[in-house]
Parts: sequence; C-alpha cells; structure tokens
Amino acid sequence: MSEYETLAKNVIRKSLQVKPKENVIVECWNHGLEPAKEFVYQLRAAGARPMFLFEDEPTYWRSVETLAPSKLGQVSKSEWSAIAEADAYIFFPGPADIARYRRNMPKTSAASAYNSEWYRRAEKAGLRGARVLLGYVSPERAQSYGFDHAAWRTMILGMGSVDFGAVSRRGKRLAGLLSQDADVAVTAPNGTDLRFHLKGRAAHCDDGIVDAADLKEGEFMTGVPPGSSYVAPDEASAEGTVVADLPMPYLGTLARGVRFEFHDGHGSWSATEGGEAIRALYEKATGAKDRIAALSIGLNPAGKYGFLQDDLVAGGVEISIGDNTEWGGKSKSSFSFGARLSQATVKIGRKTVVDGGRLTV
Repeated sequence: MSEYETLAKNVIRKSLQVKPKENVIVECWNHGLEPAKEFVYQLRAAGARPMFLFEDEPTYWRSVETLAPSKLGQVSKSEWSAIAEADAYIFFPGPADIARYRRNMPKTSAASAYNSEWYRRAEKAGLRGARVLLGYVSPERAQSYGFDHAAWRTMILGMGSVDFGAVSRRGKRLAGLLSQDADVAVTAPNGTDLRFHLKGRAAHCDDGIVDAADLKEGEFMTGVPPGSSYVAPDEASAEGTVVADLPMPYLGTLARGVRFEFHDGHGSWSATEGGEAIRALYEKATGAKDRIAALSIGLNPAGKYGFLQDDLVAGGVEISIGDNTEWGGKSKSSFSFGARLSQATVKIGRKTVVDGGRLTV
C-alpha cells in the first residue's frame, strides 16, 4: 500500500466524487511527482480517465530568470481545451523553492499572470477542483521557514486522511453561526480582546468537499487537507486588540509577535520579527488595508501547530485585515495580512464556539 493511497482515495471519492469515465487532470511539480503518480493510479482504478501535467522546476526557473516577462505565463490552446473538457482537476502546488520565488517576484508574477483567466474558464467549464496542500511541503520550503520537513509531511498526510464528512458537518454548523447578525468577542490570556459585528453575510466552509451547493456559489476549488469556516464581518466595526501567539508565514519568512490595534474600525499592525518586507508592501498598498477583513476558525482534528497550515488546526483562529472581496466582503485592497491564535475564546452572541483553543460546536 502506498503511503499516499488514503489521501488519494479521499480526494477522488470524497472531495471530488469522481465517477467512472470522467476526465481528470492531475498537475504537479517535481517535488509532488510521487504522490501525483499514486493519484493517477487511483483514478484509473476508479474507472476515470486521467491526464498528467508536469511542471519541471529547473526549466521554470531558467525561464523566469532569463526570459522577458512577455514570454512568461502563456497557456497553450491545447491546455485551455483540456480544461474545457475536464470534469475534475487535482493540483499539487509549486514551486518548491519559496525563497527563490521571493527573490524573483516581478518575474514570478508574470509567470502566473494567467491565473484569473484559468479560474474563469474552469468555473465556466463546471470543473471540480482540489488543491493538495502536500504540494507546499518541500525540503526547500521547510528550510526557508525553519520547519522539520519530515514532521510537516507526516502531519499533512494525517490531516488529509481524516473523515472529511465529519469535518464538513462541524464546519457547516459553525458557518451557520458565523452567518448570523451578531456581535463577536475574541479573547485570549495573552491580552487579546477584540469586538466586532457580523452583518448576516453568508459564511463559508472549506471542508475538502466540492458539492452541488459549492458549485452553485462558484466555489469549485477546495483545499486538501481541510478545513476552516470563515466570514467577512462588518468592516467598520472592529474595536480592541489582537495579540498573535503563532507566527504568520509570508513567502519563506515568518512574522512573529504580530499585533493588531483597532480603534473606530481602523486598525494598525506591528510585528516583533520578520515584518519588514510586509511593512514595505503595506506602505505601498491602496484601498481599505486597515479594516478587519475576516474571521477564520480551523476545523481539522489531526492538525498540529508549527507549520504553514496553523489556520486549519481545529480551534485555531485567524483575524485578517485588508482585502476581503474573495469572502463576500466590501473591502478592496492590494494588501492582506493575518494574526493567528492557538488559545483564543470566540463568542458569537452568547454562544461560545471556541473555548481556550478548543472547538466546541
């Protein structure tokens, strides 16, 4: 039995509910090749028809670092045709070397300039998609962030092997509570004391499953492993302080000691370590960059803190500022940033949904 078999079957059977004779694209980079091969095998075993796309990282970096931006980010007509005919899509993200990505930001942005068009075409085609977060687990990324690569990889495989149905049921109950018109209090022993208001906007649940309701709402891509429930609050309502007790990852670096201060709905932020590059982006950013953007609560019972996916750990809380249009909010900005907490208590009205870092719904 392959160590990736359970993950592959979860994605194929539960996340995307792939049927015999359906056309499925599997795409990966070098570091995702072994698990991607297992996915291709399991798709064939399920009677589906896989197509395997491979992005070679050395060739990618050679292109990014030596070619003009106008020659990057070009998608062939044949790939657009494949998207139009596919029923499902499974992606292992890359590149592996996040530090090199950061050093080449203008060019890497040009190399991914097709993203919005890809999503437009994929949604039009009715595609069901899964972004397999194992693609973010590479030796290069682990070195950049200071993570134990083997422990990170083991944790992600464990998170991807949980019962997605149980995560979904819990996440939808939480999303129902987050969809109320209600006041929210987020507190923690470290000095966090934040109050804001929910406007009755529909909350979302990324539960690792793409169902008919998701497709109807245009939510055709899910992350695996799951999951989180999240909502865009009243952007002008935040008052108080958030003191993160977890670092916030940013392109191969970790911002530590992140702190938000909100007064009259406007926020300021600071970090004790690693905030310099983020500050430079903030100063250049436009739009409602200082407003509360979202509240997110993690759902995955197999998650452990200390890696990129801290926001998915059951009971983990993230408060973000800046753009929230992706979540149904009204703030448009070229900036977004978050603060993460592992020991928070969250009350929606009189209902406690997280108690000292423990999910209670």
